Amino acid sequence: MLLESCEGIYKSFAKDHSAMKRDVSFSLLGLILLLSIGIAACSVYYQYTYTDLHSKYEVSNETLQKTMREYQEKERILDDTLRNLSLSKEREEALGGKYTTVETEKEKLQADLKQANEALASLQKKHDQLQRDYDNLDRKYERLQMENKNLENRIDDLNDEIDRRNSEIKKLKKRIAELEHPTE
Repeated sequence: MLLESCEGIYKSFAKDHSAMKRDVSFSLLGLILLLSIGIAACSVYYQYTYTDLHSKYEVSNETLQKTMREYQEKERILDDTLRNLSLSKEREEALGGKYTTVETEKEKLQADLKQANEALASLQKKHDQLQRDYDNLDRKYERLQMENKNLENRIDDLNDEIDRRNSEIKKLKKRIAELEHPTE
C-alpha cells in the first residue's frame, strides 16, 4: 500500500518534470532559432549597406578622377593661354583686338578653374566622408563577424547542452521503465 502510494507520487512528479524539461527545451530551441535569424538578418543588412556604400565610393572616386583630369586639362589650357598672353603683350600694338579676346578667354578659364577647384574641394570632402563611413562600416562589419562567431559558438554549446539533456532524459525514461516494470 505504501509502495503503491510512493509510486503514484513518483509518476506524477516524473510527468510534471518531463513536461517542464520539454518546455525548457522548446524555449531554448526557439531562442536559438530567433538568434540565428537575427544574425542572418544583421549579416544581410550590413552586407547590403557595405555594398551600397562601396558603389557610392566608386562613383565618387570616378567623378573625382574625371574632375581632376578636367582640372589638369584646364590648367594646361590656362598655362598655354598665359604663354600666349605673354606673346600677345610683345605684339600688343599690332594685335590689340586679339589681346582683348585672349584676356576675356583667360578670365573665363580662371573662372572655370576656380569653379573646378571648388568642385574638386567639394568632391574631396565627399571622398573623405565616404572613406570615414567606409572605415566605420568596415569596423562594424568586423565587430559583427566577431559577434556572429561568438553566437555560433554559443549555439554549438547550447546544442551540446541539448544533446546532453536528451541523453539524460533517455536515461531517466529507461530508469522509469525499469522501476515500473522491474525484472525479478
